[in-house]
Amino acid sequence: MRSFRQSHGMITSFLILNITTGTVGGAMQLVVPLYAMSLQATTAEIGLIRGISGLGLLLLVIPAGFLVDHFGSKKLFLTGSLAGTLMTFALTFAKIPVAMVVLMGLSGLFSALKMTALNASFFRNLRNMGVEKAGWFKGSMSIGLTFIGPLLGGYLVKTIGFGLIFQLMAWLTLIPSALVFFFHKEPVSPGPVSELGKAASVQLRGFNALMGRRSLYLPLLTESISTACFATFSAFIVVIVVRNLHLPPATASLLLTAEGGVFILTVFIGGQLLNLMSPQNIYLLSFGITIIGLITLSFAGTLFGVVLATVVLGLGLGLSNLVTSARIGHMEGEKGKIVGLFSAAVGAGISLGPMIGGLIGEYMGNQFIFLAFIPLILFLGVLAVVSEPRREGELKSDARYPEKVEIQKIQ
Repeated sequence: MRSFRQSHGMITSFLILNITTGTVGGAMQLVVPLYAMSLQATTAEIGLIRGISGLGLLLLVIPAGFLVDHFGSKKLFLTGSLAGTLMTFALTFAKIPVAMVVLMGLSGLFSALKMTALNASFFRNLRNMGVEKAGWFKGSMSIGLTFIGPLLGGYLVKTIGFGLIFQLMAWLTLIPSALVFFFHKEPVSPGPVSELGKAASVQLRGFNALMGRRSLYLPLLTESISTACFATFSAFIVVIVVRNLHLPPATASLLLTAEGGVFILTVFIGGQLLNLMSPQNIYLLSFGITIIGLITLSFAGTLFGVVLATVVLGLGLGLSNLVTSARIGHMEGEKGKIVGLFSAAVGAGISLGPMIGGLIGEYMGNQFIFLAFIPLILFLGVLAVVSEPRREGELKSDARYPEKVEIQKIQ
C-alpha cells in the first residue's frame, strides 16, 4: 500500500510539474511576440527573440547527460528553474528588443538544463510509476503547452499589462521548483567533478559513432524541419493575426491551441497508420499535407483561410512526428544518445526556423516566410523515396546496417 501511495504521489507530482511548465511555455509563446511588437520590433527581431531560446537544446545536447550524472537531476533542475524564473521576471524591465534577445537566450539555456534534468528524473522513476505511463511525460507537457498556456496568455493580454504577465509567469515557475525541492529525492550521490573530462570524451565518441548511421539522416532532418515549421508558425501567427488581419491577440491564442490540438490528436489517433502503410508512404503523405498547409497559410487573406491552414498544418506535422517516433523506436543502439541527437535536431529547428523566417519576412514579406519551407520539405520527400523502406517489415532498417554502437556507460 505504501508503495502504491508513493507511486501515485510521484506521478501526480510529475503531472503537476509538466502541466505547469507547459502552461508557462504556452503562454510565453503568445505573449513574447506581442510584447516585442509593442516595443516596435521588426519582423527579423521577432524571429530572433522567438528563435534564440531554442539554442539551449542545441548547445546542451552533449554535456547535458553527464551533467545530470555528475551533479544530480534535482540540483540541475533547481539551478535551471530558479535561473529561468529570474530571466522571466527580468523581461518586465526589458524596454528594447535587444534586451529581450539576451533574456530569451539565457532563459532558453536554463530551460533546456531544467528540462534535461526533469526528463532524466522521470524516466529514472518510470519503473516505480509503471511503464504504461511512459507517454504521460510528453502528453502532460502538451496539455499546458498547446491548450492551457495559449488560452491563458490570450486572456491575460486582454486583462492585464505585459509587466504583470511576466511577473505572474515567474511566480508560476516557482511551483515546480517547490515540488522538486520538498518532495523529490536524489537516488544517487553526484559524481566527482574531476571525471567530467572523461565523461565528455566518451559522450563525443558515442555521438560520432551514431552519426555514421545512414538510417538516422531522414528522421533527424524531418524532426528538425518539422519543428522549425511548428516554431515559425507559433512565432508569426501572432504577427499575421494582429498586423495583417487586424484581429485581437486572443484569436492568435485560439489558433495556437487549434494547431497543437490537431497535432496531438493525429499523434495519438493516427497510430494505426503504422500498420496500414509503409514508413515511406506515411512520410510522403505527411510532407504533401504539410506543403498544402504552408501554401494555404501563405496566401490566406481571411480568418477562415488561416484556420483551414492551421488545421492542415497540424495534421501534416503530426503525421511526420508519428512516423519519426516509430523510426526512433526501431533503431538499435543506446537510446539516450539517440534521443539526445533528436533533441539537438529539435533545438536547431526551434532556433533556425523563426530566425530565418524573420529575416525572410523582413526583406521579402510575410507571405514568403512559410513558402520558404516548401523546397526543404520537397527535399525530404526525395530523401524518403531514395532511402526509406517500402514495406512495413523493413521498418527495422538498422538490420541493413548491422554495426552496433557500443558505448561505454559512465558509472
